[in-house]
Amino acid sequence: MLAFALSAVAVATLLALAACGGPPWTISRTPESITLRWYADETDSAAAGAAAQVHCQSSGKNAELVSSTQDGSAQLATYRCR
Repeated sequence: MLAFALSAVAVATLLALAACGGPPWTISRTPESITLRWYADETDSAAAGAAAQVHCQSSGKNAELVSSTQDGSAQLATYRCR
């Protein structure tokens, strides 16, 4: 059971690091929210939701989409941790 828990932590850490390096990119981040930007023609919005979820779960909360705007192919979304 301990090995499973350690594996889960390792996977979550790798996902968090991957979210920092590529799209979606973090525009702003607080313990209560995160704003992400990506190009809709290159990255699915589900990747932003997953990155926001990883961010919020670090404080034991879930991500909730607050706003989403699109300018050409650039997408910007703000999530609140609840």
